[in-house]
Amino acid sequence: MKTASLIGHVVEVLDFVLAGRRPADAVVREFFRARHYLGSSDRRFIAERTFDILRHHRLLTLRCRRVLEVLPGAPVTPVLPTVMLVAAHEVTCAGGKSNELESDIGPLWGASVRETDCALFIAGLACVELPAEILRDGMRMIAVRHSMPDFVVAEWLERFGAEETEALCAASNGNPPVSIRANALKGGVGECREALAKEGIDAVPGTLSPVALVFPKRINAQGLRSFRQGLFEMQDEGSQILSMLLEVRPGMTVLDACAGAGGKSLHIAAMMENRGKIIALDVDAKKLENLLVRSRRAGVTIAVEEVVAEEAVFRAVPPADAVLIDAPCSGVGTFRRNPGAKLLCTEEYSISLSRRQSGLLERYAPSVRSGGRLVYSTCTLLRRENQEVVGEFLTLHPDFSLLSAGDILLRQEVSCPGQETYLELFPHRTGTDGYFAAVMVRS
Repeated sequence: MKTASLIGHVVEVLDFVLAGRRPADAVVREFFRARHYLGSSDRRFIAERTFDILRHHRLLTLRCRRVLEVLPGAPVTPVLPTVMLVAAHEVTCAGGKSNELESDIGPLWGASVRETDCALFIAGLACVELPAEILRDGMRMIAVRHSMPDFVVAEWLERFGAEETEALCAASNGNPPVSIRANALKGGVGECREALAKEGIDAVPGTLSPVALVFPKRINAQGLRSFRQGLFEMQDEGSQILSMLLEVRPGMTVLDACAGAGGKSLHIAAMMENRGKIIALDVDAKKLENLLVRSRRAGVTIAVEEVVAEEAVFRAVPPADAVLIDAPCSGVGTFRRNPGAKLLCTEEYSISLSRRQSGLLERYAPSVRSGGRLVYSTCTLLRRENQEVVGEFLTLHPDFSLLSAGDILLRQEVSCPGQETYLELFPHRTGTDGYFAAVMVRS
């Protein structure tokens, strides 16, 4: 397919992503399913451009607005035409040449932008500079360069210093590896790796989780025969580590309070050798339907799914040996996987989430039996949604006390240096998405 047509598809899918609140990967998958005529190289171009523009959205938007400030007749609009963002990306990040870009983007430009000349806009992008007030402000410079929210960068600078903040921001904009979890109910790592090799995939062991494998490149994993047979599930290594903090055994009763599509429920079932009971709860019925499909494929028979109302008082369940609250969060730790989340991540949103997270702990803590374990986890890297939520809970509930996540991982034979009381995984240190977890026991 010609570059002009591919760019047209990028504009189209970006319009879908920017108009809603759904994760970009889900929108892209839907987009491709409806367009069977796209070849593999076409899909790769469209997906890579879409995600890269979302990763650098703040920087690209600022560059576009700086050009519009000096062009005669340029429109003043709160929302930039998507074709401008694509043009800014091609010049800023992809090394596009002005004459070729104008030829490829011209038809789209004429259909959506009338007041601004395409050639002048592209020429302006090649020489535009950032405002002086940003260049003089170290925090904002890092935030703009990596298209990160200011309040996130400000916290990281305070905690880690400039050098490590730069590394964390850069890793948060990188391409995540394709990690899977081998299903121990169907043979485990060895059988999974052997089956993948027969399909031409040389998967290598992960660096943290003992049941993780990593693909050498991005592929349509769900199209593999070994996936359809339930030999593995797509799951980041960091997410696998969270389930291991429960230290479950066969015969236990486990409550997965925010189960979503059930990746952790399936892992827990495998660790329990499919013996015991898992109560998987979520407010989203569609996600739980997905868990039902995945359970059948994985051979899991001990997971019970139940939809709960967001505002309802949780009804009593049998006391659980272990409760996992993988709380809804700002998703800062998964920006590299879901860069569109950056556009929704504000300090006000994080504050509202911390209140919701505290409410979830209050709701589900009574379900932990005496001597049982409570694991609170998020995929964000903000103290407000992590340490502060846990600290407040422990102050109000002296019958719960912290266990050392680092000690638990050592017992699980997981080599993850630097973990102490809390689990904190960072993309630039561990190669995983960013995660936090606190492990508590009820006295």
